[in-house]
Amino acid sequence: MRPAITLALALLGPSSAFVAPPPPTGQMAASPTARFAKKGRPTNVPRPLPTGPNAQDIRLPDDTSMEELLSVMGEKRLKKVARKNRRARNQKIREGKVVLNEKGEWVPRE
Repeated sequence: MRPAITLALALLGPSSAFVAPPPPTGQMAASPTARFAKKGRPTNVPRPLPTGPNAQDIRLPDDTSMEELLSVMGEKRLKKVARKNRRARNQKIREGKVVLNEKGEWVPRE
């Protein structure tokens, strides 16, 4: 039984199913990665940045509540703005540009 299986495998070994096709010929020979690349938008092209007013130019009415602000901007965006402001404040604290006053507020050093 084993010699028959070995003989069958030996005869099927060099079959054409395991032979790679010849490389493309001509002027426009594609690279191996180009043949299997995804179609659609190229990944190395940067997307345009969103446009909008500068954060310092945005003014809110005095009677704006936190719920209204959350509904307009969204919770994730407000968290992002808070993290950015906290990072900038901590950098100023490290550099000694701001100090804590008696009310517990960070104010510019005089």
